[in-house]
Order: sequence, then C-alpha cells, then structure tokens
Amino acid sequence: MKHILFQKALVYKKRKEITPPKDYEYDYILGAWKSKLNNLLLINSKDFKAQATKKLDIETGEDNKGQ
Repeated sequence: MKHILFQKALVYKKRKEITPPKDYEYDYILGAWKSKLNNLLLINSKDFKAQATKKLDIETGEDNKGQ
C-alpha cells in the first residue's frame, strides 16, 4: 500500500520547453522582448499568444484552483 501522501498527491503535466520568440530579442534595460525588425514590443504583436497560469490567477492574488 502506498503512503497516503502519494495516494492523494496531484500530478501535473511537465511544461513544454519555452523557446525565445523568433525575430525578437530581450532588452534588459526595458525589461521586454523587442522585434529585431522594427523595435515593436512582442506584447503588442497581434500574433503573440500570452502565457496562461495553471490556476487562473486573478490580479487580486486569488485563484480558482478549486473550481
């Protein structure tokens, strides 16, 4: 019989490797990814898909992990 902690533990999928965006470089002074082609910020790109949190965190710090 497994220990109760092993029985009740949640197992999460391993994240995929995060790769830097193509044609963008990180500007350490600005603290953001900028395009090598036109200096526009990655966050403003129409093709940028933002990363989501696994718990659906809300800006107040609350989360929806129980729902």
